[in-house]
Order: sequence, then C-alpha cells, then structure tokens
Amino acid sequence: MEEVAAFSVDQADQETILIRHCAEAHRYAFFIVSQDGRRILGDGVTIGNNATANDGADFAGEARLFAEAAARERNLID
Repeated sequence: MEEVAAFSVDQADQETILIRHCAEAHRYAFFIVSQDGRRILGDGVTIGNNATANDGADFAGEARLFAEAAARERNLID
C-alpha cells in the first residue's frame, strides 16, 4: 500500500509558507520572520475547512512541524 502524505506545500516564498492538510483541506499559513539575525518560522494562521469532522486546530502542531521541515528544505529558514 502506498503511503499518502498528510500535508503538502501550496505556496512558499521568502515571507510565508502555506501548508494544506491533504485529507481534510485545512490550510495553515506560517510567517517567516527574522529574529536575532536568523530566519525562523514565526506565528501561524489556521484556515479551517468547516465541512470536515475535525477542527483545523487539531492538526496545527503537525502542520507546524511539516512547515518547518519544508521551509528548511527550501532554504527559507535557518
């Protein structure tokens, strides 16, 4: 059986990375900010899909971990 990714990157640039939960279509926007001379993932915004059984906040922690890894791969954060 092929494993399906839980999240995908919808958009990534120097200021923001937008993540989508593949199964439920919740979206998460994380801002890339400078702190002490380093680029880090700052605050995030959850854009939930109200047509699903689960709240978008239920996946926010996993979304942030995925976003950090994806941003590092793209050299958007240090």
